[in-house]
Amino acid sequence: MCRAPLSRALSALVFFAIGAVVFADPPAVSVQQQADLIPGVGIFVHVVVNCGDGETDGTIEVGARQAGVTGDNVDTVPNAETRQEVAVFIPGSFAAGEAQASATLACGLLLSGLDLGRTINIVER
Repeated sequence: MCRAPLSRALSALVFFAIGAVVFADPPAVSVQQQADLIPGVGIFVHVVVNCGDGETDGTIEVGARQAGVTGDNVDTVPNAETRQEVAVFIPGSFAAGEAQASATLACGLLLSGLDLGRTINIVER
């Protein structure tokens, strides 16, 4: 019957799918869990960026939402070809506690990464 070839094909598909996940590139943009509060002014959201190719500047857009307060900002990341953490300031009347943040990264003119709806903890330093 056809069970053995089908079983081998499925096994090969699963093997290659798992291999693709294991060897996948690290994310190009990742919102970190903690943000710094400047009371009455805004927050600094920490984001790890990595364009991964030579001599590339990145453009990072970060937005945050907490209860009725929202804000966003766009910043340039010079020499984003290596992994680095940047702090993006978002103005607004945020308070200490949980919030949601999202980030997009463009490397050159190419959209290279998204990290959407990440829960962050805003702390006063």
